[in-house]
Amino acid sequence: MGPERTSARLLPDAPLAVVAERALFADGAPRRRSAASLVRQEGSGRLLLVFSQTTGPALANDAALMLATSDDGGATWSDPSAIYAVPGWFCLAMGGLARIADDDIRLLLGRIRIDLSLGGTEPMTGWFIASATTRDGGRTWSDPGPEIRLFPHWTELYGASNPHPLSDGRLLWATMGTEGRDVGWHSGVTFTGPGGDDFTPPTVIAQEPGRDYSDIDVVRLADGRFLAVVREHLTRQSVQSWSADEGRSWTPIAPTPFLGSNIKLHRLPSGTIVCAYRDEDPGRRGVSLSWSRDGGASWTFGGQLYAAGEDALHEPGSVCGYPDVVELGGGRLAAVLHTYPLPGRGIELRWIELRDRT
Repeated sequence: MGPERTSARLLPDAPLAVVAERALFADGAPRRRSAASLVRQEGSGRLLLVFSQTTGPALANDAALMLATSDDGGATWSDPSAIYAVPGWFCLAMGGLARIADDDIRLLLGRIRIDLSLGGTEPMTGWFIASATTRDGGRTWSDPGPEIRLFPHWTELYGASNPHPLSDGRLLWATMGTEGRDVGWHSGVTFTGPGGDDFTPPTVIAQEPGRDYSDIDVVRLADGRFLAVVREHLTRQSVQSWSADEGRSWTPIAPTPFLGSNIKLHRLPSGTIVCAYRDEDPGRRGVSLSWSRDGGASWTFGGQLYAAGEDALHEPGSVCGYPDVVELGGGRLAAVLHTYPLPGRGIELRWIELRDRT
C-alpha cells in the first residue's frame, strides 16, 4: 500500500466504505501504468483488466495496451501481457472493455501520438480507434476491425459503463469527439444492434460554440431513465442531462456541484448512484466520489478514492484518474484508477476494494 497521502478517504456517510487498497503490478521497473478499464464475466466471475503501459517512467510514444485477468475477485492477477502495440505510438483503451455477453466482450482500442509542443490540455494527434473481441474470457482476441469514426475528427467510445441494453434489444453507447484537433469537443450517445455493430450517427447531448464537453458516462436509473454526466473543459464544472425515452432525446444540460473529469457512473443495487471522477478542484487533487439518492437531482460529496495532495504534478499527459468500478457480488465492489506520477515509481494503478453500505 502506498503512503497515507495517496490512500482512499471516503467519508463516514458515503454509500461505499473502503475495505483494502494496493498498487497493482508495482514489483517491476517503474513505468506509467494508466487509463485502466475493467469488466467482469457474470458466469465465471472472471475479471478482465486492460491498461496502458510505457517502457519506462517517462511519458513517451511507446505505450502498449496490456491485459491481465483474475479468477479470485482481484486477489491475484495473471502477469500482464501486451495485446495491442504499434511502435512509435501510445496505445490505449479508446473506450475500453464493454461486456455484450460473457462470450462477447468488446475492447474499444486505439492509438495516439503525444506531442507536448502542441500545447493545451490535450496535446495529442494521430487518433485511431477500432475494436477487437474475445469470446473466451480474454485468452484470445480477434484482430482489430476497421476504424470507427463517428465525429469529424477525434472519435472515442468514451463511457466507462458501456454498453446499455435497451428494451428493443439495441445497445446504447456513450461517445465523444471533436470537430478538429482539440477543437469542438462534444458528447452524446450512439446506438447499435444487439451485437454491438453498425454505430449510428451520434445523438448529441452536450455541445456549445466556444465550450468543450468530453469524458461522458451514462447510467440507467432505477425509474428507467438514463442519466449522463459530462466533463466541461473551460469551467471544469461537469454537467448532466436525463433521457426518459431510451436515449432518443435528452434534457438541456445542467451543472453538477462538482468539478469532474474522467466520469464513471455506477448504480448500486439500492438505486443510489455513485459518480467517481478526477477532481479538478486544485485544492482536492485526486479521484473523488459524489453520490445521489434522487437520480442526480442532488449530489453529496463522499470523499476521495485517491487523495493526491495539492503538490501533485497536474500537467498534460501526467494527470490521474480514469476510475472504473465493478460489482464483485455479496455487497462487494472494486475500483481501479491511476495515480499522478510518484517519485521513483512512475504512475501506478490502484486497486480499491469497497463495501456497499446502502
